[in-house]
Amino acid sequence: MIQPKLKEQRNIETLRTPVIKDIGMGILLMLASRASVLGMFPFGVAFFASCFDKSIAYIGITVISVAMMTASGGMLLTKYFAAALIFWIYTRFRQNDKLIIDAACCGGSMFLGGVVFLLYNFVGAYDVFLLLVESAVSGIMFIIFKKSQRLIRDRKKRAQTAQDELISIAVSIGVMITGLSGIVFPYNISLANIVSVYAVMSIALHGGIAAAGSGGLCIGFMASMSSPSAIVMMGIFGISALFGNLLKSFGRTGIAIGFLGGSAVALLYAGSSFALPVTIVEIVIGAVLFILTPQKLQTRISAFFSRSLKIEAISSDVRVKEYLSMQLFKAAQSFKSLEECFENASEKRLKAYNKDVASLFDEVADRVCEGCPNASKCWQSNFTSTYRSIMLLLNTIETNGILSIESVPASFREKCLRTELFVVEFNHVYELYKKNLVRKGEAVTGRDLVARQYKEISKLMDSMAEDITSGFTFREDLEENIVAELDKEGIIAFEVSVIEGVHGKIDAYLGLNKDADTEKIEYVLEEVLKTPMGYESDCANGLTHFVSKAKYSVDVAIRQISRDYSDVSGDSIDTFTTEDYKQYIIISDGMGSGKRAMMESHITLKLMKEFLQSGFGVRTAIDMINSAMCLKLDYECFSTVDMLCIDLMTGICEFFKIGGAESIVCHGANVETVFSVSLPVGMVSDIKIQAQIKKLSDGDTVLMMTDGISEAGFGTVRTEWLKKEIKMPFDTMEEMASSVIETAVKKSRDAVVDDMTVAAVRLIEN
Repeated sequence: MIQPKLKEQRNIETLRTPVIKDIGMGILLMLASRASVLGMFPFGVAFFASCFDKSIAYIGITVISVAMMTASGGMLLTKYFAAALIFWIYTRFRQNDKLIIDAACCGGSMFLGGVVFLLYNFVGAYDVFLLLVESAVSGIMFIIFKKSQRLIRDRKKRAQTAQDELISIAVSIGVMITGLSGIVFPYNISLANIVSVYAVMSIALHGGIAAAGSGGLCIGFMASMSSPSAIVMMGIFGISALFGNLLKSFGRTGIAIGFLGGSAVALLYAGSSFALPVTIVEIVIGAVLFILTPQKLQTRISAFFSRSLKIEAISSDVRVKEYLSMQLFKAAQSFKSLEECFENASEKRLKAYNKDVASLFDEVADRVCEGCPNASKCWQSNFTSTYRSIMLLLNTIETNGILSIESVPASFREKCLRTELFVVEFNHVYELYKKNLVRKGEAVTGRDLVARQYKEISKLMDSMAEDITSGFTFREDLEENIVAELDKEGIIAFEVSVIEGVHGKIDAYLGLNKDADTEKIEYVLEEVLKTPMGYESDCANGLTHFVSKAKYSVDVAIRQISRDYSDVSGDSIDTFTTEDYKQYIIISDGMGSGKRAMMESHITLKLMKEFLQSGFGVRTAIDMINSAMCLKLDYECFSTVDMLCIDLMTGICEFFKIGGAESIVCHGANVETVFSVSLPVGMVSDIKIQAQIKKLSDGDTVLMMTDGISEAGFGTVRTEWLKKEIKMPFDTMEEMASSVIETAVKKSRDAVVDDMTVAAVRLIEN
């Protein structure tokens, strides 16, 4: 996404002639260059790098040089001259402004300039240590000066001042005041101390008590950091600013009296005015100047300090009520649909089990062993051994739900020449075997099924309780940052609420003006929340909803043809995304065709969708629907469930096949088939639900279908043509889905004897 934030003008213009308006920046650069700490002068280069117009860089470097000579730093002139020159050269080659990178380069320029100086003035390892400290200070001050510059530049469109910007302004003022060190009036009155007093009183007047205290501490320390009394000065200004702020209701006079009171307290502890780094005379002069300042000037000063950050957040009880009502409403809708399914329920449903293992083995032998050179040996000479081996495999598939190559004993793999084909066909024939044997069994009373319903409802309620307890968190720690960053872009947010779900999804609800720039808001949210964000909707309560985006998206194309080209299809299909970044594609095939099959598949699909969108798990949803379908009238109408669940954050997909047809997965150059391992929904009261997990990557494709597609064509393995189809280089999923269904019709000799439905799915990395 293109960042909507306005780019700062790159300082790559050709050198120009200075103008009158450059005098102000030149004076500030002079003051910053004169400020020192522990004999070092890192502030001038940092100010030059962050704020000074590089199109008059030669003026800036000259000002730094003059400042160094007036501040008794002439011997260090080479270091800072070289540092400023190196950074200016860097700006001629950089592509765009990046705060952290530019700050690091500022520190690096200071280090390289120091290396140049040490080449002819090296004393010992302590010099290297001081150079590293000075380089770090220079990089940090670059960021502080840059934040102060942005606040000053945007002050007319800003509604609030963030805490970090307030501190940056205070530190910057302290540096400039330090640059006044050495300017002394008669009677040893320090100009730096007078200006410090004036600045701290201004903060106490226009800011809150926290702003006054922190501003006094910062200015007190920064203004006297070149002397050993910096800590004492910091304490005096901090306590005096707090006293002044307490009396701000009396106006500027109250601020001055409070500040003098705080200084008097410090004097009492010191015992003598000579022990203080600031004199009473300097404090009085600063206070008088503060009281006599024209109101117009104070109004301009208030633009930087009067607007501390305030958020009108949504109260916690309202948040919880809204979330719980939303969850309960979804659950109510699910049970309402379940009630509709129960309306025509009867007390019992027939099912039967009549195991006919011989027919199962014969079918597998016909499909696999025909034409095999070892067929007679296996089924005649070694019949008993073969029979026992397959009985073991039957026990394995009944236990696990599916047979894999790894679960086949090594002795069987050594004897059978077609082990892989045997596993594929055994899974397929066993599925058909289960479908047939359920038609011949004993009755199951509706009372047992209703009891199972109560059990599943209990699970649903437990799931809801767990979601309410740990399913979401209100991220109040991020809300102030969002408001501050939006304000920097000129966007006022008068309400904010950030909710993080258990799966990492983030919802941000903002109260904004109607003309707010959505793209800018998305960019700010992405910067603060460290995840892609997008506009979702405008809520009924006047808030605007933004939601985090997933790593992947899914391109889905669906094609259907009804049996004999009729208007009614027994297949139902739907695709949707849930709040936990799960994309579902569900196909339900009603047994048979026509309106009855359509009704059964539609009910199954509707219930599945509503349960999953309400936040319930796949297994719980299927158990609920299965027990409901088992209570239908005693005609034989069952529905398959063929479900694909794709995690849009990881690309991991799960296949849930409850009597569904095969699915084909194309992962790079590999193509594999996913078979069903359970009976259709509504046949038996207790079905085994087993997910088959695959990991998809960008561009991987899945074909889902009903048996009208998978059974089309002739041959031993009928889905081979689908494996070739999925590897074709189709540009879109619409093309693939259309090609598959057209080919299926052709392979059926244009006779559509069953409903046909296909879904072509491709995973796309965002």
